[in-house]
This record gives sequence, structure tokens and C-alpha cells, in this order.
Amino acid sequence: MKLTILGSGTCGSQMPGVENRQPPAFVVESKTQTIMFDCSEGVRFRLEKAGFDYVKINHICISHSHPDHYAFVHFFQSIGCINSWLGPHNERIDLYAPRQITESFNTLWAMYTPDDPEREKRIWPHLELHPMTNPDKQERKIGEHKLTSYSVYHGFGQVDACAFRLEADGRNFVYSGDTGDCDGIREAAEGADLFLCEASARIHDVENPYKYGHLTPKAAGDIALKAGVKHLVFFHYTGLNTDDEMIADCRKSGYEGPLTIAKDFQQLDF
Repeated sequence: MKLTILGSGTCGSQMPGVENRQPPAFVVESKTQTIMFDCSEGVRFRLEKAGFDYVKINHICISHSHPDHYAFVHFFQSIGCINSWLGPHNERIDLYAPRQITESFNTLWAMYTPDDPEREKRIWPHLELHPMTNPDKQERKIGEHKLTSYSVYHGFGQVDACAFRLEADGRNFVYSGDTGDCDGIREAAEGADLFLCEASARIHDVENPYKYGHLTPKAAGDIALKAGVKHLVFFHYTGLNTDDEMIADCRKSGYEGPLTIAKDFQQLDF
């Protein structure tokens, strides 16, 4: 399997002395499927740059509703326009997301497109909404692959958020989304071949994993250590701590496995 990192950063950019990186979005390719995890602003331009035909992306997993992860309306509109101008290029999209998103999408769509709130024009792909929370753990099939969601703690517990586990081609990929330290992320990470884990909290912000709901590198390392993760990859970090500082903090947890600080447009095979 292959992971392409379309955005390793946060909602902020152009901070003095910090490398400018795009907000979170990722593509996982197996032998038979291409799946995108999170859909942040401008993702179609990054998909193009990375060599993907973004119009053909049919499966999208959204971790939660914060706009640095969820700008799907813009993506969906672009595909509809291309369908209109060039003929049907994408007739269906499956969106796997927390119930907070699936139950509010039609209202959000109507706000953006009051001229076609019911998506009656034939240009729009059929949108299949899959609620992946409440109850906490949901499973879906994507071809022969299994996608499992796990409810996680984020935003003082007020944000309906989930982590994803994809089992495909005999490999296990886990995507944390935004999360604090909780039972859901620990269960999701168990035995992962590649654990793509957020590290938004700064090194000394030790309350964040249990208060707001972001992980420090050390907290993420502890999860990876106890879950037996084979390769840990950090994303969604501010850059206010250096890569070396993040690595050193993670190693304090006892995790000794491969560790990567993600960069935009990096590709990893696993």
C-alpha cells in the first residue's frame, strides 16, 4: 500500500520561522482502491500536483467537522461542474464521516447552493453518506477492504470525531484524525503497520491530550508503544517545535520503532 501526504500542517500558515504546510489530507492506495482521508481547503489542487485525477476519487473519509479537515462542499462542487462541462466523470461518491457531518450535510449544502438545495440537477454525483459514529464503532466495506471507525475525544469532548482503521492487502493503516488520549484511539492503533497520528499539542502542553484533545509527541509515542505500532508518522504539528525536538519527546515514551515527521507530498510505502 502507498500513503501520499497532501497536507501535513494545521489551519495556520505564514508563521514567522515556521515551514508553510498545507492542512490535513491524505490518499491511501491499495491494489484496487484509492481512498482519501480528510478533505481540507484546496485539496483538489494538491491532488493534481501529486498526479491524481481528483474527479475519480470515490471514497472520502472525514475525521470531524473542523474546517481545516472538512471542506468537502468545494470539492463536490468542482466535480459537479466537470460532470456538467465534460459529461459524467464521477457518478457516485461515498462519504464516511461522523454523524454530526452526515446529518447536517444537506443543510450545509443548501446554504452554499440555494439554487439547487436538493441536488436535483443531474450534474451532481450520487452522494452516499455513511454515519461512522453513534454508536461509536462502525464498519464498512470498500470493495474487499474493511474500514472501521472509532470515536475519539476532541474539542473538549464537544466535537463528534473519529479515527479510522483500514484493513487492506494484508496491511493495517490507522488514521487518528484529531484526537486526545482516549480508549478509541488506543483501540484503533492496535497492531497498525502504519499509524498516521496527529501531534498538534506542543511538547510541554501535557494537559492538552486530556483537556482539549490534541496529542503531544510523547503521548502519541505511548499510544504507539502500547499498541505495537510498526511505523509511526506525525502530521498536523505546528512546527513551533523542531523535528528533532518532536522525535526526542516521542522517544521519551519508550517507542523505538520507525518514526517519520510527515512533509507535504511525501509518499510512504507500507
